Amino acid sequence: MIARVFVDETVVSETLTRRVLKNCGDIPVAVVPNRRPIDELIAAAEDPVGEGKKILWLTRKKGGFVKPCPCTPMYIGCNYFIVNSMLNCPLDCSYCILQIYLGPSPVTVFVNLEDMRREWDGFIRRRAGRFFRIGTGELADSLALDPWIQTAGEFISYFKTKPHAFFELKTKTLHVQGVLDAEPAENIVVSWSLNSPEIVRREERGAPSVSARIEAAREVVKRGFHVGFHFDPLVIHPGWEDAYGRVIERLLRTIPSKWIRWISLGGLRFSPALKGVIEDRFPRSRIILGEMILGRDGKLRYFKPLRLELYRRIAGLLRENGGERIPLYFCMEDGEVWQKVLKKNPGRKDDVELALSPRLKA
Repeated sequence: MIARVFVDETVVSETLTRRVLKNCGDIPVAVVPNRRPIDELIAAAEDPVGEGKKILWLTRKKGGFVKPCPCTPMYIGCNYFIVNSMLNCPLDCSYCILQIYLGPSPVTVFVNLEDMRREWDGFIRRRAGRFFRIGTGELADSLALDPWIQTAGEFISYFKTKPHAFFELKTKTLHVQGVLDAEPAENIVVSWSLNSPEIVRREERGAPSVSARIEAAREVVKRGFHVGFHFDPLVIHPGWEDAYGRVIERLLRTIPSKWIRWISLGGLRFSPALKGVIEDRFPRSRIILGEMILGRDGKLRYFKPLRLELYRRIAGLLRENGGERIPLYFCMEDGEVWQKVLKKNPGRKDDVELALSPRLKA
């Protein structure tokens, strides 16, 4: 976790900066004119990517807080919008694309919240009341730093007054106190990434167990919030069917399906460049040894017959355990996979949005 805090000298007086410094306890803090001291510290480390995950950098972002979720035109996206309020994550998952997307860099929090809210205001006005999904958690874990930054409740308070915006906080952590302290609303979703216990243990350094994540979701549901789950990346490994089956059984025994807004499925995929990083940083990992091909998006992914087998079984396990009415969608898969597994082909990402919206507005 975080071992040092650096503060951009231009944001010392910001409210969020003062809040973080109050909450960081005895962790060393340095005020600096730019990021150079951080970059030098990271570059000198034996594991620069891992070193970056131990450093928190408080700074200002100049626009670009909201962006469409990046997805290749070769696969069907889901018309999702990302809030970039943070970059990087103190958790250390072997398969995480941020290792090459961000490279060796600190965990960054943009403290100019008023600028971010103004950008949100303009974005929502341009959407003119049209339904859309938006959330943090693509380039950072939404709640990993919330005990320090305490923004989850503020974000919920903002978006609960925007009924056409379904706002999602994505996490692997148990830091839900800020959510529990907030007032629930129909358009707020708190979601967890789930995997088999073996994959969590071997490939997700610093992350809590899958059973603990489900219990955290149960607390959020008891408070009155809807939740979501992301089985992504699904990893083929010895005993995967039984392992995922036990997770799904526990999930749907603990969380009533009526409180689950959506579940996404995505097979393991990564760029060839990430393969070398995994071999170097996670020498005991076996996830890169699967039967993979180079997909149309330039990423290594399971051979399609294997993906279809994987998805059909996971979807079947969800149905068998009472989740037949939970909306399912794929992350970065083509129409053939949609059709063969879910018996529908959305064709375009707008159609995925429309497929989710009736359930959300009910």
